[in-house]
Amino acid sequence: MKRLGCRIGVFAVLVLSVQGIGQGAPPKAPAAGARPAATELRIDATKSRFIVETQTSGLSASSLHDHRIEIADFGGTVTLVPGARATGALSITVRPGSLHLLDDDTVGEGRTIERTLREDVLEVTKYPEITFKTRSMKSSRRGDGTHDVRLTGELVLHGVRKVVTIPARVSLEAGTLRAIGTFELKQSDFDITPFSFVGGIVTIKDTIFLSFDIVASAV
Repeated sequence: MKRLGCRIGVFAVLVLSVQGIGQGAPPKAPAAGARPAATELRIDATKSRFIVETQTSGLSASSLHDHRIEIADFGGTVTLVPGARATGALSITVRPGSLHLLDDDTVGEGRTIERTLREDVLEVTKYPEITFKTRSMKSSRRGDGTHDVRLTGELVLHGVRKVVTIPARVSLEAGTLRAIGTFELKQSDFDITPFSFVGGIVTIKDTIFLSFDIVASAV
């Protein structure tokens, strides 16, 4: 079983510096044609969620079912140039060692699966981080004021680098950005061998599904 992997748009606040206070000097205006400074938002993992879902194939059994896995430890930044949303960028780091199963009714089995995922599947000692950084972004405004965004960038997972595109619905309210989306990956594309049970009779399918609900606020 493996997954994780990986996010999104932005907001900006303009800061004006005032010089010559007490001498009546007005604020210095930006030079003609100058590009506004970018603003950075920081991802708040305590308000965000990153979930990986797997599906099994082969002989079925009540104790061998599809799993939902949550990644607890991740962080990063979102940046944007005011008035130029298409220049937004996302940089995020996920630590797969923080994964844990959700909705598992067998504690002992769940702990065994978690340990196998960390040590044998994702090899977190060797590959402690998963990263994604955007190279380009496309954004279109919706009637409700949110944006449909497509982030294309480099995903580094299990030591393999690949360019992927991640879709997201992005909203901004009161200085807080929220990005929601789902995408899928093939484990084999990242040199990961799908996890198997019962001597290989039951296996996790190669394709895994990732969903995220990311909240970021101004630093």
